[in-house]
Amino acid sequence: MRKIDMHGHIVFTETFNQAGEYGPEYRLEGGQWYFKVGPYVAEVPRNEDPRESMYLMNDPDWFRTRLDEVGIDMLGITGSPLLYLYWAPLDVALHFHRLQNDCMAKFCSAHPDRFFWCPSVPLQSIDESIKELKRCAAMGGRGVNIGTDAAVYGLDDRAMWPFYNALAELNMAIFIHPYPRPMAAGQKEKYHLSWVTGYTSQETDAFATMVLGGVFDDFPNLRVYVTHGGGFTPYQIGRIDGAWRMKNPGVRCRQSPYEYRKNFWFDILVHDAKARRFLVESWGADNLVIGSNYSGWNWSDEFQHLETLGLSEADKAKISHRNAEKLFNLPGTPIARPGRPRAT
Repeated sequence: MRKIDMHGHIVFTETFNQAGEYGPEYRLEGGQWYFKVGPYVAEVPRNEDPRESMYLMNDPDWFRTRLDEVGIDMLGITGSPLLYLYWAPLDVALHFHRLQNDCMAKFCSAHPDRFFWCPSVPLQSIDESIKELKRCAAMGGRGVNIGTDAAVYGLDDRAMWPFYNALAELNMAIFIHPYPRPMAAGQKEKYHLSWVTGYTSQETDAFATMVLGGVFDDFPNLRVYVTHGGGFTPYQIGRIDGAWRMKNPGVRCRQSPYEYRKNFWFDILVHDAKARRFLVESWGADNLVIGSNYSGWNWSDEFQHLETLGLSEADKAKISHRNAEKLFNLPGTPIARPGRPRAT
């Protein structure tokens, strides 16, 4: 069975110190490694020297071999969410996103049967974001990677409508990934909680904001992938539905939030067997994918977890590869490799 992992990150060496005062850069201070982006400074988990692995991961041949070792047929690549730079001056952000997108396009073109990519854009300018989106679509970008908000516009802000319209015209999906909220304020991290619990809270907010804000009434075919199991959404959608039923202030959606689940795909990266089973039961195999945060601090082999869920072969195939092919318009037939069966 073919295995497509939607969720992998690469930090490209060519982008270091290309965002002015925002870096980015790694620093070793007092025996501790840090990743610095402007005023935001994060300790590197496990305090390992990140430079060697970063250089290796910039080599598509080396990375392809790693995918072979863990049995992944195709991996989706995005930049680090620490590098959205929505809070930077537009000229800085635009230069950085163009450079990072060029790096992703070049990397994935080395093995197009093994990698695909979703560009990032400077959402502080919708016009420039649409221009960059179209440029990347022409280079082979499969979707767009954005944060749970742009630190300027919310996902339900009418200023986003031209951006959504461009995505609809290009038939491209959205890949939503949170970023540490302290980044914009320059606050210090504690236990990396902005990653651990903050991300899941943001993902829930993203679902609720887009749904309650009426995005899918105007763009009914818009497809959205949300990382980390969709945050708390599967477990609290009833509470979000209550905001619609009680006509909370500003709610614009025309239907119950339950009706918009068809627009959202979640991965099964929830780190708990019972939670994973509930996710499959509540969200359904048609709208779930594999997204393992490959190369991230909490990577987990979700294909192994998929085998523990007691699903039919047809439902496993949906989650393993068929939903991903549909979501990001990926070729459905992989290039055969020695020793590996074709997809089922």
